[in-house]
Amino acid sequence: MTQTPASSAGVAPPRLLQLLAQSGAPLADGPLPCCGERLGRLFGLSNTLTLDSAIAFRTRQSGMNQGPAIERVTQELANTRRALIRKISSYGSEVEPTESVGFEPYLNAWLTLQRRVVAASRQLRDKTRKVMKDHNQNLARLAELDSAFDHAMAGYTSQCFSHIPKVLEQRFQALFPALFPALFQAQQTPSEASQETGSAPGDWLHRYCEEAQNLLLAELDVRLEPVLGLLEACHNEVTNSP
Repeated sequence: MTQTPASSAGVAPPRLLQLLAQSGAPLADGPLPCCGERLGRLFGLSNTLTLDSAIAFRTRQSGMNQGPAIERVTQELANTRRALIRKISSYGSEVEPTESVGFEPYLNAWLTLQRRVVAASRQLRDKTRKVMKDHNQNLARLAELDSAFDHAMAGYTSQCFSHIPKVLEQRFQALFPALFPALFQAQQTPSEASQETGSAPGDWLHRYCEEAQNLLLAELDVRLEPVLGLLEACHNEVTNSP
């Protein structure tokens, strides 16, 4: 997830990578290999055979206009995204306050939300493919290609996103002592520390929760990109079909 350089040919990195860099994740130095070469490293023999089959795929169904079904999936995508944004925006409020603030409850809450994001994006992608296969040959083949790429990149994708919780933990640990060193050095109370630092005792935690929310919102957009691309192809096919 952090392997994209800060800039490539003057193009700004995606928002998720920008946020990870701001949270302390390192970015790779120098340009990366071309997209084709990077994809080639992810495709084994079985993946290549699956891709060949997808390229040659021909549906046995005559196909029917799935315009209304495509619109329903598009609306479901919008509704799901709004619901997830509302849930992510409340991250941190569900953690029971305790005298000693630990990272684990916040990590567990974040991972729960991440799993919801993964499940929702997966469900929408599967539904979109189903509609595409029922529409016509062009969209059916594209659905097969998307499935082949998705399967080949699943392990790599999971590995990349698994780095985000590690970045969050480092950020959590960095924010706490940076804003309240007196709490660690002199065992002061939060009120005493706030008088010395000029910050409210909960400011660091609020800042951490905001950064964690922004990272998950950016991940949500990344995970929904394949669905948006498929739906765009569907709309184009329906519009251009006689």
